[in-house]
Amino acid sequence: MSFLFLRKNNSVNANKLQNILFACLLAVFSLTFITPASAHPFLNKNKEHKSKSDTLKYPPRDPKKAMIMGIVPGLGQIYDHKYWKLPIVYAGFAVIGYFAITNRNEYRIFKNAYDCQATNPDCQNPFALKYNATTLKMIRDYYRRNMQLSYIIGGAWYLLQMIDANVDAHLSHWNISNNLSLDITPVIQPYDLPNAPAYKGISLHFNF
Repeated sequence: MSFLFLRKNNSVNANKLQNILFACLLAVFSLTFITPASAHPFLNKNKEHKSKSDTLKYPPRDPKKAMIMGIVPGLGQIYDHKYWKLPIVYAGFAVIGYFAITNRNEYRIFKNAYDCQATNPDCQNPFALKYNATTLKMIRDYYRRNMQLSYIIGGAWYLLQMIDANVDAHLSHWNISNNLSLDITPVIQPYDLPNAPAYKGISLHFNF
């Protein structure tokens, strides 16, 4: 009964881990591919042009250099002047690291208990005395799987922050025209056939 309760709690923790990490990954993807509104003059027709001094203050960045600097987590974002992304990058590593260390420690505890019970008839390990070999093996494999998953997600997060720095450096070379605009209007178009229902849709108009 106690093992089932332990497994239930662990399943809840695993679901929370997946939700948190998935939310972090979505945040980075959003930050990578969605530029701030200030970068799009067509979103604000009354916005003044950037002054020459502002343009010189942040010249276009080198994507290759940004990728190399991204080897050190957060350094690529600093190079791209995206300082507001630093808390997200480091918070992601902190969350992943916490779960990786926790699952690793639990894995070692139950691995030692299983090995002790399997090799030593006089084993006095408290977990070996509490659970049988089958249960210990299940718990050990559970934490090993979570530990490996944490390592994989950590590696993906590391690569993602490097790609984010590289993409931001590429976007710094874009010259967006002030005449660029997008008009979205609903469309209701009747059919030519009698008694046929009208079809509805959305019309997109690009101006550049």
